[in-house]
Amino acid sequence: MRIERSSLIAIIIGLVISIGAETFLVDYRHRLFWGSENFLFWAAAGLFACLGIVWISKWLGHAFLMRTKDPYTGEQLDAVEENRENE
Repeated sequence: MRIERSSLIAIIIGLVISIGAETFLVDYRHRLFWGSENFLFWAAAGLFACLGIVWISKWLGHAFLMRTKDPYTGEQLDAVEENRENE
């Protein structure tokens, strides 16, 4: 897998902004719960929350929203068959 240069620059800029925001904006004097006083905890928590939302949305879309049959003819859709073969 090869990452394009523009994507790599965007990832690095995002990491720098995230580290800077956590350094200057998070108050470490008050412990909310275990781990919240660790450096970059909130950045990692945000990343995992975002990935979780994407994965859950993708699962919901495949489980409930994708159509398996053509509503007009009742035949199996080709795209659904291809997706099931690839999984």
